[in-house]
Amino acid sequence: MATWRDLAMPSKREVWRELRGLRTGVAGPAQATAQRRAVFVAALEQAQQFTEAAESAGPATRPVQIFYALSQFGRAIAAASGLLGQDKWRLKGHGIGTRNLDATQGLGLVEVVPTAKGSFPTVARAMGAEPLEAQNPLTLGELWPLIPEAQTVPLEGASGLPAMHFAPGGLIHRGDEMWCRISLYPIPREVRVKSETDRKAVDSFLANYPSLRGWSHTPDAPETVLWHDRGNGPAEELEVFLPSVLALPVDTDAGRLEALKRSTLYRGPSDAYAFPALGSMDGPVHPLLAWWAVLFGLSILARYEPASWAEIIDIDNSSAANAAEHLLDQAIVVVPHMALMAIKDVSGR
Repeated sequence: MATWRDLAMPSKREVWRELRGLRTGVAGPAQATAQRRAVFVAALEQAQQFTEAAESAGPATRPVQIFYALSQFGRAIAAASGLLGQDKWRLKGHGIGTRNLDATQGLGLVEVVPTAKGSFPTVARAMGAEPLEAQNPLTLGELWPLIPEAQTVPLEGASGLPAMHFAPGGLIHRGDEMWCRISLYPIPREVRVKSETDRKAVDSFLANYPSLRGWSHTPDAPETVLWHDRGNGPAEELEVFLPSVLALPVDTDAGRLEALKRSTLYRGPSDAYAFPALGSMDGPVHPLLAWWAVLFGLSILARYEPASWAEIIDIDNSSAANAAEHLLDQAIVVVPHMALMAIKDVSGR
């Protein structure tokens, strides 16, 4: 069922029309430097052909094709970025590896391991994002909830910190203080259950999200937790308040705009999320890096462990098959859109 958010997103056709327009219309280094332009144009062409191949393929090979589409998008992003000088924009090596490819104990236990050098951390730097911590293994189960589209068909056993939709409301003022009202979803149900006996449970959970630093339950009653009932599912909605630097009198929309600056904009100017930090990171995970890590892990399984991958995607017998199919279907749509936004962002720096 399509949501209002889905209806607000551009169609695949619109995304690809704009991407193709960048082949002659990109600004920045990919326009000014012949070598960068050549790589930029060729990478976008390969990214489109890999994506079209993935769309025509079944789940047995789709992870390989859509990951290589993303890899070529990464080359285009690096070539267009004003943050990478000299030859640092030329991507070499994956910059990420895998461990524990034996998926018989569950797809969520397969590990990816970022490294300090290579394409993965270089694309992060090209976007001005913090790379994932090198040599810190992350399971697919930890990474899966970081992809908003994957949350609607969750992977069994996934237990990582979720990307939370960040919905800013209005401002409230108490004395000289101003606060922005924020609704967050999904909060794992176990956080609410634990908070009934441990008043620090919500504090500990939200401490993982850098964009929420300084939050309060309510300015009037700091110990009050404002849960909103979302039915009997495995997740909850929580209302919190972020401190504002605004002062009265203030425009009615100013608080929402101020709050959005604290969030990570995912697929549009109002598609706001709170992403967690992982390991020793200071800032939140960039969503393109979450997609990259998951698709890399799936592509390695499909290429090098084809019998194991065939069992995982067996829709009649595998509890992971539906989640994997759903994520790969979403990747066809989401990856090009995210790449388009990243290219437009970095080329304007």
